[in-house]
Parts: sequence; C-alpha cells; structure tokens
Amino acid sequence: MTYEIVRYEPTFRGQVAELQRHLWGDDATTNAAYLDWKYHENPYLDDPLICLAVHAGRVVAMRGMFGALWEIGAPAEHVVVPCADDFVIAPEHRNRGLVAQIMNATTDGVAAEGYRYAFSLSAGPVTMMASLATGWRGVGPMRAVERTGMGLLTRASVRVRTQPLLWRYADPLTRLQYRLKRPFARLDREARRAGGSLAAGVRVEPMPRVDAMVDLGRRLGHDGRIRHVRDERYLAWRYRNPLYEYRFLFRATDRLDGYLVLRADPKDPARGVNVVDWEATTPVLREELLRTAVNWGNFPQLTIWAATVPIDTLAAVSAAGFVPVGAGSRTRLSQTILVRDVRRPSPSPDMMLGGRRLLDPAAWDMRMVYSMAG
Repeated sequence: MTYEIVRYEPTFRGQVAELQRHLWGDDATTNAAYLDWKYHENPYLDDPLICLAVHAGRVVAMRGMFGALWEIGAPAEHVVVPCADDFVIAPEHRNRGLVAQIMNATTDGVAAEGYRYAFSLSAGPVTMMASLATGWRGVGPMRAVERTGMGLLTRASVRVRTQPLLWRYADPLTRLQYRLKRPFARLDREARRAGGSLAAGVRVEPMPRVDAMVDLGRRLGHDGRIRHVRDERYLAWRYRNPLYEYRFLFRATDRLDGYLVLRADPKDPARGVNVVDWEATTPVLREELLRTAVNWGNFPQLTIWAATVPIDTLAAVSAAGFVPVGAGSRTRLSQTILVRDVRRPSPSPDMMLGGRRLLDPAAWDMRMVYSMAG
C-alpha cells in the first residue's frame, strides 16, 4: 500500500475524530471536542501541528504535537516546546511501515516551524519503543505508585489478578465497581458531610480556582528546573479536557494555602484515579491534602508519579499505603520523559535548554498534569 503523509487541515476533522475511536474512545462527538480543545484551542500554537497518513482518500494514521510553554532557569526563560501525543494507526494499516514514516514526518514538521526540541510525556510502551527507534532519548521514569482501596470488588480484583487463568477478569471487576459507584461519589459525599466545618478546612470542588492557584504558585516561587508555566491562561485551558473528570481539593484560610487535583477517566475505569497536581506552602499541608483525598475518596486505585513528589513528602506517600506499580500491572502509567532534537537525524547526548541538560532527571520539575496522562 502507498500512503501520503500530509499536514492536518480542518477538513480532516471528522475523519480524525473517527480514527481516534481506536485511541480516545467510541464517541466521535467527544473525540471531536477533544481534538478541538487540544489542538484548535491550544494557547501556544496558532495552528494544529498534526501529521496524517492518507490512503485512498481516507485518514488511516495520525501523530499530534500540542503546544506547551516551559520555563527554565532563574530568572525564568520561557520557551515553547511542542509535545508529542495521540499516535494511532488504524488496525488494518498496522505493520506496513507507517510508524517511522509518520513519526519522522511529525518531527520534521516541528523543525520546519522553527523549534529545536520536542518532548513526549505520556507515551505508552509501543509508542515509547517506536520513539526510541526514531531518535528520541529517555530522561527517566516517573515511577508510578498506587494505593488500592479495600472495597469488596477491589479485593476480588486484586486477588483475581494474581491467579492463573482468572487474571483476565480483574479489569472487568474494576469496571463493575466503577459502574456501581462513580469514582468521585464517595469523595463528594464526604466533603458535603464535612461541610467545610473541619478544622482542616479542606474543600472539594469540581472546578479549578484559577486565580488562587496561580497566586499560590507565584508565592512558592520557582527553583529554576524545567517546568510548564502554570499561569491563568494555561490552567483555564488545561482543566477543560473533555475526556476526563476532575476534583480539586483546596486548603485555604485568607488565601489559598494548598491544593491537590484528582483526575478520573469515565471511559476507562481500569485507570483508576490519578493525583495530577499537588501544591502547598508546607509539607504538613501537602500531607493533609493527600490524607483527605485518601480517606474521603477511598478510591479502588489511586496513582501518583513518585518522581514528581517533593523529597520531604515521599514518606507521607509511603505512609498512606502507596506502593510501586508492579511489572505488567497498568504499566501505561509508568511513563518516561522523552526528548528529541528535531534538527538532528540521530540522538544527541548534550541537549541543552536554558542552561539545563535535558537528559538529566534532576533538571525537571515534572507533574502529571503537564502530560495527557493528567
């Protein structure tokens, strides 16, 4: 078969939404809303940067790059670095040499737009292997840790997962629990019961307090590591993701003292609930927010990227019952930061941005919310 690699145009919108049934879900309307949000409404790229493979007039594969604004150094230097995501090939066109074609065409497109680097923050195992084979370099794993709740169906799912012949029924049991009780139902109920009257003063809300979250981030400052800019424009856009449902735990007195953000995927309950961002003025408040999320939510599965947790809070994560995600268990959540110098055909060991070595894990202040795992 022959394929034409082309740049995305709005006329392809319907076909891309249909193709994404193999990645985002079966609802083409939701897929179109996600495409619009992520690429058409992105605050950092004026035009969607997506490469498509077309065969016989039909879109059969895509690779996207969404805009992201990073800050590095002190004083901070702001740099737009596109992030790779949404790689999918229609099943009947797989194993036909398309992987390298569309990946290389996408990085060539990034270079043609004048960018030096591209990042990938949420690649699954297959995409990661394909990326490493086409010039990407790995920085370091995010070290996913999870806490498993003690519900009846959860206990059954955990036990079944370890049994020969029965392990395949573990995820259906998790999905059944999800259908019987929505992921945030208990959290919302406990928050209403507390009524904000607890001395802790933690409140649970379905929408971000954008201005207060930005103000807290500015008060906490920046240590110069590579991180995404978290300003009003970014947060207002980021939490409009139509694929996910969010809850925000806020700890406030006169001003916001801390917050913790939870994410659930209504279409894939086996992913459980993720802690995607987490900030507070003190380690004690960070621990308080996590303890509240754990106790009020009692989630069947709650996941954190341990590599993103401050050192002074790692003990609290362990004390709350989080353990490393085991090999073969939900490995798609154990992502690794990938970096590509789009101007060079082969990997470079000395990639630098804002005076920081991109391949040094210590150079990054990474959060799950920067990736599409959040």
